[in-house]
Amino acid sequence: MINIGIIEDNYFQLNSYKEFLEDFQDCRVVFTCKSMEEFRALPSYEMNVAVILLDVMLPGESGIQGIYPLRCLFPDAKIIMLSAHDQKEHIVSSIKEGAHGYLMKTGRLADIYQGMMDALNYGSTLSPRVAYQLISYMNEDPLQQLRNKLTEREYEVLHLLKQGHSYKTMANRLHLSVFTINHHLKKIYQKLNVSSKSELVSRICLNNLQVPL
Repeated sequence: MINIGIIEDNYFQLNSYKEFLEDFQDCRVVFTCKSMEEFRALPSYEMNVAVILLDVMLPGESGIQGIYPLRCLFPDAKIIMLSAHDQKEHIVSSIKEGAHGYLMKTGRLADIYQGMMDALNYGSTLSPRVAYQLISYMNEDPLQQLRNKLTEREYEVLHLLKQGHSYKTMANRLHLSVFTINHHLKKIYQKLNVSSKSELVSRICLNNLQVPL
């Protein structure tokens, strides 16, 4: 038996999911809530849950914010996000927070059941549109977003650093001194709020570069 929890603020969708899933002999919905706050008010968290269907855009605490506490409470459960939109930032944030899947509400109800089974059998599930957005994000150049935030020379230095060049080879390629390369890097550290070359390289690899406001 697959025990399922549903957190969805739309009353009609919530009941639609519940009624549809309970038509399957191997499914049982053990709780339904319209918000994370309502979930926390449940009498007890001591329940066996295999799958949690979690709306991304909840009132109050969002579904994305709810992923971590739900994973702490139900470490073995598969958390599958549900959304009417394929916004890249929501998809990426959900996966980074630890969601096991992301499905579009605009699909068929049967797709949600199949997505649940995929997550249980293979560890994860994504709607095709979501998979496209995630692949697009992975293929983005993490430096591109900084193009207008750095000087042309700083951008060139950062690009060479990403390729693995040393201070000396960067200086040779750009016809500058090592001292000047070091000066540009210090300016980049300040603009990106990092304290060392290793931290900067790590953030490039994790695609986690942004200029503080």
